Amino acid sequence: MAKLTSKQANKLANYFLTLAQAMGNYRVLNYQNLTKLQHKKLRETHKKTLDYSDDLFTMSAQLSMDDISDSFETLNAITTKIETSYQSLKDVQKAINISTQVVTLGASIFSLNTQAIASSLGNLKDAIKTDEEA
Repeated sequence: MAKLTSKQANKLANYFLTLAQAMGNYRVLNYQNLTKLQHKKLRETHKKTLDYSDDLFTMSAQLSMDDISDSFETLNAITTKIETSYQSLKDVQKAINISTQVVTLGASIFSLNTQAIASSLGNLKDAIKTDEEA
């Protein structure tokens, strides 16, 4: 059986979100003309479409986390390096740069955006390399 990629699930989620927004707009524009039953049916389908969108975004995020398993090895190496050397940094600005990159990585992980995670990991590695070269 074929398996969705993170990118495909994200694209589908965006389609469903757009569809749900169109449904919601229709409900608002036609509110006065709808019977209670019609309004109920549109509300239910609107909610279900939003749920599908949310579920697909969640699926995309889960697939993204699977896609970044190699990043865990990189993060483990970075964490070990920081743990052993961070306290001995002489340059305060470098310590701030590294800590800023750590926070950016955290935000990227919570965004569940694989591109942002990879970019943040690269930036953190660069910040540590800069420290090693100095």
